[in-house]
Amino acid sequence: MTPGCIISGGEVDRTVLSPNVRVDKWAQVSDSVLMDNVSIGRDAVVRRAILDKFVVIPDGVQIGVDHEHDRARGLSVSEGGIVTVGKGVTVPRD
Repeated sequence: MTPGCIISGGEVDRTVLSPNVRVDKWAQVSDSVLMDNVSIGRDAVVRRAILDKFVVIPDGVQIGVDHEHDRARGLSVSEGGIVTVGKGVTVPRD
């Protein structure tokens, strides 16, 4: 974890955190790379993902759990099951 990160009651496992990442209460992040200024909302789930700078995952949103749903939202999913979210994207709640 780098300076400026705030893990406010969320769970972060096997994940690289860049500066100024925020993970809110009850969020779960695993096996991912979060670039600068990423924000993960309450009850959100992020699995096997690469999130570019300034990405926002709103409260309750799940990334990397259902790949078909991720694709339907316009996210990229590799053949190996890695979800990527481009710079500055706020992932829609549905």
